Amino acid sequence: MPLNLSRTRQLLQRFEFRQLFVDELGWNNPPHALKPTDGTTAPGQRFTRTPVAVLSAIHVFEITTPEGSIPDAGGRAAIHAAVSKLAAENLLIFTDRRAGTASQSLWYWVKHEDGKARRRDHLYVKGQPGDLFLGKLAALVVDIGELDVKGNLPLTEVTRRLKNALDVEQVTKAFFRDFQEQHLAFLELIEGVADPRERRWYASVLLNRLMFVWFLQRKGFLDVGRNPYGDYDYLPHRLAASSAAKKDRFFSHFLRDLFFEGFAKPESKRTPLGAVPLGDVPYLNGGLFLPHGIEQRIEGAALFGGPYKKIRIPDAAFENLFGLFQRYSWSLDDTPGGNDKEINPDVLGYIFEKYINQKEFGAYYTRPEITEYLCEQTVHQLVLDAASKWTANAVQLHAAGITKGAAPRAFATIGDLLLHADGALCQHLLQETLPRLSLLDPACGSGAFLVAALKTLLNLATALVGRCEALGHRPITQWIEHERRQHKAPVAYWLKKKLITENLYGVDLMEEAVEIAKLRLFLNLVASAEARDQLEPLPNIEFNLLPGNSLIGLLHVDATAFESGKAVRSAEQSRLTLTHETELGLTVETTTAPTRKETVAAFVAGQIAAKYTELLQEKNRLVALYRKSTSLTQDLAALRAEIDGHNAKARKILDSELLKAFQALGIEYAQATWDAKKAKEGKPEKRPLTLDDIRALRPFHWAYEFDEIVVTRGGFDAIITNPPWEILKPNSKEFFQQFSDDISKNTMRIEEFEEEKADLIANDTKVRRAWLAYLSGFPHVSEWFRGAAQFANQIGEVNGRKAGSDINLFKLFTEQTYNLLRPDGRCGIVIPSGIYTDLGATQLRRMLYERTRLTGLFGFENRRAIFEGVDSRFKFVVLSFEKGGATERFPVAFMRHDVAELTRFPADDSLRLSVKLITRLSPATVSLMEFNSAQDIAIAEKLLRHPLLGEKRTDTWNVGFTAEFHMTNDSDVFSTAPGKRRLPLYEGKMIWQFQHGYAEPRYWVDAAAGRARLLGREEDTGQTLDYQDYRLGFRDIAASTNERTLISTIIPPAFHGNKLPTAKVWEDGKRLIDRATQLFVCALWNSFVVDWAIRLKVTTTLNYFYMEQLPIPRLTAADAAFRPLVERAARLIGTTEEYDDLLKEIFGPKATHRTHGEHSPEGRAKLRAEIDAQVAHLYGLTDSEFAHILGTFPLVDPGVKESALTEFRLGLNL
Repeated sequence: MPLNLSRTRQLLQRFEFRQLFVDELGWNNPPHALKPTDGTTAPGQRFTRTPVAVLSAIHVFEITTPEGSIPDAGGRAAIHAAVSKLAAENLLIFTDRRAGTASQSLWYWVKHEDGKARRRDHLYVKGQPGDLFLGKLAALVVDIGELDVKGNLPLTEVTRRLKNALDVEQVTKAFFRDFQEQHLAFLELIEGVADPRERRWYASVLLNRLMFVWFLQRKGFLDVGRNPYGDYDYLPHRLAASSAAKKDRFFSHFLRDLFFEGFAKPESKRTPLGAVPLGDVPYLNGGLFLPHGIEQRIEGAALFGGPYKKIRIPDAAFENLFGLFQRYSWSLDDTPGGNDKEINPDVLGYIFEKYINQKEFGAYYTRPEITEYLCEQTVHQLVLDAASKWTANAVQLHAAGITKGAAPRAFATIGDLLLHADGALCQHLLQETLPRLSLLDPACGSGAFLVAALKTLLNLATALVGRCEALGHRPITQWIEHERRQHKAPVAYWLKKKLITENLYGVDLMEEAVEIAKLRLFLNLVASAEARDQLEPLPNIEFNLLPGNSLIGLLHVDATAFESGKAVRSAEQSRLTLTHETELGLTVETTTAPTRKETVAAFVAGQIAAKYTELLQEKNRLVALYRKSTSLTQDLAALRAEIDGHNAKARKILDSELLKAFQALGIEYAQATWDAKKAKEGKPEKRPLTLDDIRALRPFHWAYEFDEIVVTRGGFDAIITNPPWEILKPNSKEFFQQFSDDISKNTMRIEEFEEEKADLIANDTKVRRAWLAYLSGFPHVSEWFRGAAQFANQIGEVNGRKAGSDINLFKLFTEQTYNLLRPDGRCGIVIPSGIYTDLGATQLRRMLYERTRLTGLFGFENRRAIFEGVDSRFKFVVLSFEKGGATERFPVAFMRHDVAELTRFPADDSLRLSVKLITRLSPATVSLMEFNSAQDIAIAEKLLRHPLLGEKRTDTWNVGFTAEFHMTNDSDVFSTAPGKRRLPLYEGKMIWQFQHGYAEPRYWVDAAAGRARLLGREEDTGQTLDYQDYRLGFRDIAASTNERTLISTIIPPAFHGNKLPTAKVWEDGKRLIDRATQLFVCALWNSFVVDWAIRLKVTTTLNYFYMEQLPIPRLTAADAAFRPLVERAARLIGTTEEYDDLLKEIFGPKATHRTHGEHSPEGRAKLRAEIDAQVAHLYGLTDSEFAHILGTFPLVDPGVKESALTEFRLGLNL
């Protein structure tokens, strides 16, 4: 039975579910015994269950609540559990129905498979055309001829149909797997594109175009003239016709006609070359279907008048591809909670981010929940800000008696605003605020954030229009009626077109990414049309989304210096003030009159400034003309060529100015070299930077490309982005993997990799040249990022010292977003948790605290693969801030796993951190501790009663650190076997808490060679060095999610690597810290309390600065609590002969590892529990506080934690 689309759409939009299921889908009425019934879940959620329909044993219910709202995920699950007791198999339709009306519905079905229950949510909102739901509901239609005598289908058949309609996850994943395989196969069949990188790029260009056409055909918009519902298999049918007419001409002739004649020209102007007719296809505008740069380089201008000749692709390639497309129903937005009126453009973005961008630039596909959250946080707040300003002015007018009626009110939330704003405010927001909002993604990738921003803006615009219509506000209703007469498309279509053109901007280093972002926006626009005749030509947004390096380029341009790179003095510089002394000793200032030469120079400077302004105006005029143009492809191509030529001239001078900026910082090009005699890399050869070096960086000059926003308006209103997270330094393993299958990122030993690398460089000239070119690309860029004024906050200063760290792109982008925002502009950014923990981000944190208003920091751990391909322990944050002012307190959340939690953040009960507390806890680095409750903060306040370890005290002991041998740089003195006079090299993995032999040594170091390396140029006078004594050490690789994080012990006399930092014991022949104090500190470090404190800071690596921020009591032998901790630590550590001297010092001359070392597991557990209890008492914790701390170690044996708590409760005498 075919589905009556018109009738079904009406019932869906009116939320008349019983008629929908019974009359249109053919299901049965529910039994008379089933009436609307009230219920309450165990958590206390009240709801009403209204029967809708039944088929076999599957019941459909509408669920409402007294509040008239759809419950959150937990509430829905609880209601489903309650309903399932009555009807085990069910489909629940949650609505916000109240007083008989509803505007939202969420369809909730649970699939049971392999003993697991998998929830499926599908949202439908009033006003949506319902394309997605119509497609889904078609799978639920039952013909009367299918029913048995009782009017039922087999239960398995009904379940199958529900699965086809509502279960989409597996189909999506399978499609992406198959697409990857098909992409590689398609790539191999392309001929005529010699460069492998260009061939891969061109394959993506064609696949993107074809998927766009596939979306159109599945929407029913192609060949409507022959069939009013369109040809849903347009491309396969045309491929078959083309192959029948003449083999292997589908690409060269038909697709050429479709792209550059059909979509690019009105029907009356088309001159197709192929034998296969295009049929009725819409004119979509030439901007999208101009020949690509690769096509122009290879085919030339002949492509406008002839078929592809040099680029060849056989029909078989398209047969395979279309076969894949036909196996899946992927044309509609099938993501849970997706917007059903849009064909899903996310397919393009997911493919690009997952298979292309992630591998090359550390970029990752961003989940829609995150993009939508950040867009709402920024855009909604900007609209509220505008409403507040308007309201403040209205209040003044009302107070002065100029306006009458009720006093204007303020709005706390966007929902409050949309429900209660008056017509005048709505009009102001629609016609003044929204059109001027500029939203940027400076690392736009495939456009995920731009698409989300478009949705957010559209929702606001349509809601404001709806509010005006409800109020009968004539200026807006008349405007809407006027626009409706101008367009056949629905309001959403032309509103989207306006928003895409006026509000959205993006930049990305990869041209391929920019192309996909444009396509996604176009798809989003086209999807709003419900019929073929509603389509309009697409907007030209070539100059809204641009390729380039967002981090390198001019933010400001000195107009007076803009003439072939000549710097000319401005008028203000044309007068000279001299200071001299007279004969009487008086100091006199004389201002000289400008000379004729200086007067001319001032005039020239003014003329040059005017020339630059004229250049900008002409560029902006041409771009505006291009955006508005709907001319044919050739005309549009000519206009684009004129703009490109204009920009090329300007960029040449702008690049020259940027070159001067590099040179002013003393930056040179360091060319990596090869020393043929030594058969290894030589010393880099420095040379002056050239203009070609600058061009190779693909700089993006913000002050020129987006001058109307960056210069005229002072910056963007909102920046929303997920920038790359890569470290800017050569990665040799990653580089050489492309040349050798033997190289693995993780499993290869250092020696094996270095040997393979040396062999490749020495024996393969091509590899050597590529490697040297690769190395040469880093030094001058790194120097720019470290020295440029726009990145002044990249180098942290801690305790008066510059905190050196690798340059990470996420930190650069964070500062660049600040630079590009206007005052009071808003930013939402997804970045690693290093922003609040890393030493190298110290200055950035200070910038955020002192020069922005932080509005939210939500931290995730990647346990649920929010970012695919990223380690599950990796932590990242969703950060939002407003430029200007300063931060006193801000809402935070840490270590969350479910992106759905974002929708409830920040809430009134969200944890809020004060900058004052942060500064007290981490005065040097202002890093955050990952508090999860108010109790965490209370405990931290107690710990802060004691001095931080990094505070240098003159009245007691201090702890300094040393790293000794670097595992790579000092590897030449390492041996892989023990020997005479060789000492073991301790590494982090060799220790555990109170244990030194946790793993066997990998390396040994000759005592004499090691001593010489440590002394360096210092004279060897026989002075005692650290390696000759017992030393307190800790693992520096220790994640906060491990069983324990702070792993410490005392190592015996030996050498150690940089992954096991130790306390500095000797300096200039003087002892800095005694052995008993080291044991005391070791006891504290290994305690649950101190471990808890460090876990709130660290992600994966412990460094000196984290350790120095620990609050540690500076007890000495004079304190009663000192000796018990020292003795217990000594007994736990001193279990082997190496520690006999240490034990003698603590317990007396007869003590040995046999007499005083604790070997039994029970005894060791007892000692450790006592240490933990004593340390908790030392910090003044309560029973509940200590129990809370123990509860934050989920991987520790419960018995261990219980023993510590028992000892604590015994109240030991310290």
